[in-house]
Amino acid sequence: MLHQFTKVGLANLFGLGLSVAIFFSCSKPAKVEPEVVVPPAEYELKDVRYFLEAGDRLDTVIVQLKGVSLQNPTPTLTTQPFEGQYDELVKTSRFEVDRSTLPQDVKLDKIEVRVPERWYPDDTYGYFSEPFSLSSGEQQKPYGVYKKEVMDIKIPPKSKIVIDRQIDAHHLNCSFTGIIVNKTTGQRYSLKGKWIGILSYNNLSVSLNQSALPE
Repeated sequence: MLHQFTKVGLANLFGLGLSVAIFFSCSKPAKVEPEVVVPPAEYELKDVRYFLEAGDRLDTVIVQLKGVSLQNPTPTLTTQPFEGQYDELVKTSRFEVDRSTLPQDVKLDKIEVRVPERWYPDDTYGYFSEPFSLSSGEQQKPYGVYKKEVMDIKIPPKSKIVIDRQIDAHHLNCSFTGIIVNKTTGQRYSLKGKWIGILSYNNLSVSLNQSALPE
């Protein structure tokens, strides 16, 4: 009887194992959904306007340019060339932006905008030739308006001439507004703040100061 029971038990176990195998072979693997990658939003700036309001100002500062001293130790009049360079003149730009109305993912330093170069009495303005980013850090670019010039300087015998140059730099602190647009959704966000930078240079002056060389 024990031998017979063992045979029956083994048969039952075999049938159970076959059922489990058939069950697993017929079961389908769970479907894995592909991960959805959302590309970062792209933004652009539109409708920028600069204007003056209470507290804004335009200041003028005199900038001393690099000078030079020319000497003539001979007993006769000489002529020497002087080459005036203006590489030290730079256009500066810095923005102070109110971010309270903007999405967190807007990278302002990746957005470029043109800035004022001339300001007229009727509060209109002209633009600088190159754009700057909306960065809060000061940026600099060559001003490029004044070109290199060469002058022939006559120097009396046993004399030196010191060439001094200076120019007015106009520093502007003004307000601005604009619209940040999500290029994918079309959603628009108001933008406002301050632009601070060197507006322009003018009133260049050159002076020649003669003195005798020491004996």
